[in-house]
Amino acid sequence: MLPRDLELRVLALWAGVLGIDSAVLDVDGLVVVTDPRDFAVDRRAVVRTARGVLVLAAPADATVAAADPAAFVREVEARPRGVGLMHYLAAVSRPMADTRVHRLAPEDQPLLDELLRTSGPEATAEADVSVDHPVAVGIVEDDRLLAVASLLDMGHGTVDVGVLVHPQARRRGLGAAVVSAVANRAGGRLVQYRCDRENEASAQLARACGFVLWGILQVAPRAAG
Repeated sequence: MLPRDLELRVLALWAGVLGIDSAVLDVDGLVVVTDPRDFAVDRRAVVRTARGVLVLAAPADATVAAADPAAFVREVEARPRGVGLMHYLAAVSRPMADTRVHRLAPEDQPLLDELLRTSGPEATAEADVSVDHPVAVGIVEDDRLLAVASLLDMGHGTVDVGVLVHPQARRRGLGAAVVSAVANRAGGRLVQYRCDRENEASAQLARACGFVLWGILQVAPRAAG
């Protein structure tokens, strides 16, 4: 479970995203809310947390979800299209600066392009890194970008971490080095780290860098009809 002060910040984030009062989310058990975001129209989603289950229903599904939320949850969990782990940074660590890490700029795009090509489309899609993000850092050796992490501004005082490590440079602590470096540049904003549930290496990296699991997001397409 998140520390209480961090939990309140996370609930405030989600309340802002969903356009509701955070008190609606600050309860135990099963909570049903309408998700007004455009991409929610074609999906159903639930978030399991230490305190219960948050049902994210598209406007067209709000009545159905409210009438039988347990059945709605079962339907989503029976055919998930994706399952993600949502972590938030509990405390910014201030380790000794890693001299291998430096700030990336748009002119480093060719290095990133090569790393993306080498890593493959699946890893690239989950990583969501860019030298055009507000903050991007990396480790370069022998003219190769071996690790990169960047912060994407999510609004509501929150940034999201993306990270990618070269397949031949894993298990060297490079991921932790770049993630810690960008987290330390968040400027007091809430720092979010998402990864697929199947990506245990990424989840371990999040925990090693001080992130705490808040919820398991499961998404399914809307049922026909």
